[in-house]
Amino acid sequence: MRKRTKTAATMPAAAPKRALVLGCGGVAGAAWSIPVLDELQRALDWDARDADILVGTSAGAVLAALLGAGVPVSRMMDSERGELADCAWNHDTDTGGALPPLPAAALTGTALVKKGLRGEVSALTALTGILPQGRADMRPFVRLIDSVVAPGAWAPHPRTWIMAVDADSGERVALGRGDAPPMPLNRAVCASYAVPGWCPPVTHEGRTFLDGGIASPVSADFVIGQGVEEAIVLAPMASSRPDAPRSPLARLERAARRYMTAIVDREVALLEQAGIRVIRLEPGAEDLAAIGFNMMDPARRAGVFETAQRTAPAAVRAALATRP
Repeated sequence: MRKRTKTAATMPAAAPKRALVLGCGGVAGAAWSIPVLDELQRALDWDARDADILVGTSAGAVLAALLGAGVPVSRMMDSERGELADCAWNHDTDTGGALPPLPAAALTGTALVKKGLRGEVSALTALTGILPQGRADMRPFVRLIDSVVAPGAWAPHPRTWIMAVDADSGERVALGRGDAPPMPLNRAVCASYAVPGWCPPVTHEGRTFLDGGIASPVSADFVIGQGVEEAIVLAPMASSRPDAPRSPLARLERAARRYMTAIVDREVALLEQAGIRVIRLEPGAEDLAAIGFNMMDPARRAGVFETAQRTAPAAVRAALATRP
């Protein structure tokens, strides 16, 4: 009998070159993103650690660093549930409280203000420059990253990119990419999470870095020209279908969310123009109700996590509905 040879029709389809982009969003953003990632893995029969590029901003930087270090999403789920006896992260205390500590008597970045006045950076980026420098304790973040990567080292995944903003130029920097200054993963995560007015800037080799979210909630456009065919974008700070809360503070948060959504819209359009398929996920109305107006409030974390477990299956199905 002649041996059957495989043809193009019988060969299994090659997995697309895929980027995973994890956006900013504080405590609530991480609690929402993890169940969504868990559901995506099931729907795509895929492991998020296998993404060809991992891009993380702020809270998303923590998740990208963990994935880059080989930590599975299942372990993140167990951590959110409080089921890990050896977890290096205390969800109730390690991000601080719902309000920042008293800030330092210094501004975050006067250079950003000047650049904003000249129209060289966005209004949001410029405004963060007049906020005082935060003084949150970042040692728990360092301890978490050091529990999965040797102190001073980078993630084993070669294309783990941690997004931060240069405090002098206002430019986004993909820490971990070849054109960025070398930096230990623990400090890169702290730099990406350096929320103005809340967490301290990170100075490394003469440059000061701030939260990547002050320039873009996702920085999805950084994967253009990198050989990827598909980009999965999780944007906790965006929402194309926001709710209509009664609380004045929640309405203020939704206004900021609309601003962030417009940035994500522009970046997704750039990806699609470059021929990259985009799977975009963001909180829906039920998620937003659970999140409230303070993305940093640890008291709402469990509710956001539980809600996202309910909403993720339908959200993922909708996001994948038009995917070839």
